[in-house]
Amino acid sequence: MTSPFSRRTLLSSGKAHEVADACRSAAVAMAVFVNPLTDHQRTVLSDLFGCPVVSGDDLT
Repeated sequence: MTSPFSRRTLLSSGKAHEVADACRSAAVAMAVFVNPLTDHQRTVLSDLFGCPVVSGDDLT
């Protein structure tokens, strides 16, 4: 991998936008990350993806 991960999103910038496009085109209701997310990461990703974002920790 050539792009570093972002502490803001837990993903590289390109991957975050790729996932955001996929979420919008599939009209997903929620995105779930296996990795733990900070509140800030959850907020940034929710805004970018256009849907709520949770981590596996939120589901237990």
